[in-house]
Amino acid sequence: MKIAIIYNKKKKREVVKPVSQVFDWLRSKEHTVYVNPEENILKKRMDFAIAFGGDGSFLFAADRIAEYQIPLVGVNFGNRGYLCEIRKENMFAEIEKIIAGRYKIQERTRIQAEIFHDGKNIGAISGLNEIYIGGINRTVSILIETIGKDKSFRASVTGDGAIFSTKTGSTAYNMNAGGPVLIVDGFSVVANNALFESDILLPNAKSFVTSSGAAFRVTLLNDKKQNLPYLVADGQRNYRFRPGDHVIIKRAPKSSYFVKLQAAVQ
Repeated sequence: MKIAIIYNKKKKREVVKPVSQVFDWLRSKEHTVYVNPEENILKKRMDFAIAFGGDGSFLFAADRIAEYQIPLVGVNFGNRGYLCEIRKENMFAEIEKIIAGRYKIQERTRIQAEIFHDGKNIGAISGLNEIYIGGINRTVSILIETIGKDKSFRASVTGDGAIFSTKTGSTAYNMNAGGPVLIVDGFSVVANNALFESDILLPNAKSFVTSSGAAFRVTLLNDKKQNLPYLVADGQRNYRFRPGDHVIIKRAPKSSYFVKLQAAVQ
């Protein structure tokens, strides 16, 4: 099998030794193993990838390999590690189960923000958990409009910002901000320390849910220099708005894939 190991040794130095141990163990079983592989290696299509660290490391790895649709499993060396399937004390036995084929693969929707400046598309960033617009110590004022098939909704948000969350991310920042936990695929949109102003939503509404096929256009209602918010994906990648910017937020073209271990047959 071809297996990628991904970790951030600057943030998780304690995983350097376990990574080396797993690398040597897998090589002894005649598997091809790459540690923090470059893009030209990832293009060769790994059988699966292992992220060592916590949820942050898992999100980092998921972003790196989303383009290549490589199934990912996490070994938790962080605090809670909600996204990580494997506990560090069981890592050899659990990885052995994956090699033996005792797993299934779950597809997880990613969310993407396409950035436009003066009407020109200048790039995109995506996340597995969420896209957040905010991150400054001033009031953020934005207008959210649905586009495409769902052109009926528009709302303004004035406050700390807004969170656009996937089902995977609905138990993370979204939930902490008062958003709903999604049990089916879709997007949750939450006004963070703010309220929506809309003809459709009830007064004092803080969140709403759409299908994962929905798309949103987000523009600034106040684009003075000191009020320009950040666009942040999974707390890891960001872009600072400029006057004349707008973004289109929608389902990313590529999903992430999780390795989920199956219970042993009794």
